[in-house]
Amino acid sequence: LKFGGLALLGGVCAGTATGAWSDITMRTRFCTALLSLLNAPVCMKLSHLDATLGTSRLMEIEEEAMRKDIVNFVPPPLSVFDNILAPMHQVLRAELSGIERVPTGPCLYVMNHSLVGLEMPSFIHSLYKEKGIFLRGLADHLHFAAPHGSLLRACGAVDGTRANVDVLMENKQNILVYPGGGAEIMKHSSVQKYTLMWKERLGFARMAIKHAYPIIPCACVGTEDMLDIVMDLPLSFLSGVQAGAPPSIPVVAPNSLQKMYFWFGDPIPTAQYKGDSENTDFAKEVRDKIKAAVEAGIKEMQKRQGSDPDRYVIQQLAQDAQNSAAESLKTALMGRAFGKDWKDHAS
Repeated sequence: LKFGGLALLGGVCAGTATGAWSDITMRTRFCTALLSLLNAPVCMKLSHLDATLGTSRLMEIEEEAMRKDIVNFVPPPLSVFDNILAPMHQVLRAELSGIERVPTGPCLYVMNHSLVGLEMPSFIHSLYKEKGIFLRGLADHLHFAAPHGSLLRACGAVDGTRANVDVLMENKQNILVYPGGGAEIMKHSSVQKYTLMWKERLGFARMAIKHAYPIIPCACVGTEDMLDIVMDLPLSFLSGVQAGAPPSIPVVAPNSLQKMYFWFGDPIPTAQYKGDSENTDFAKEVRDKIKAAVEAGIKEMQKRQGSDPDRYVIQQLAQDAQNSAAESLKTALMGRAFGKDWKDHAS
């Protein structure tokens, strides 16, 4: 490290003396070498730890740190969510149905995911505001490798592994899971709106049985009616696409502003299975009960949506505000033009 530092210093001095330091290539090479030098102590420390403790022990330490982060997480104050989502709620308002069915104890909330996941922030915020219940969302591994991963962690999201769910349930946390995951977010245009795309997934049912967690079936309607899928962008031309990823990404465009409808069903107990989470028949039975309840909730909210006279009230308010602004501008311009004509006439 000392020799490397002296070499860099000598290079800077030599470059300055010869005038080469003004060259962009020289400066780029220097910055790259400096970054490598600064990273060297970190790499050396990690290599030393790996040699001393072994890779398996390092992984255990990492998992212990992750568990502590999950357990020690403190939800942001409600006021923070109010302020962050205030602009969104000016145009996207929600109606809650069945909120009185939500118990005070910890539960696993299972819900349909809407196109592009537009409903999730409002759903979490609505439950937090109405019942004081903060949901820990389970997210796919890919999210935490993306730039928004740190934001998800700050909002309580957790990588949806079974080990992490064990930690959450052992600590009596309220958990939100979307069994449809990315498949429902990235629905193909040929898929009917609000279709559940759960395949044969049993993970959430097994975890609920293991910890005797009651499950709250939930449903959302409204967001997919606001969006049109303009085209299905195929992913086949991309290299390195993860196995199991959807074959295409929907390119969407808004068509209207509408109310969202959130539905909460009756809690479905799992204690009667006595923790036998490896029993596939039990897991399928629980999954099918939840799926049927969510589908019933979607139909109920679609019926409510169809008869709601205020379904498009936000769009109407926005249109009225736009018309009012246009009328005010027109009046102001006419007033200015009239004033100019009056001055010309007086002169």
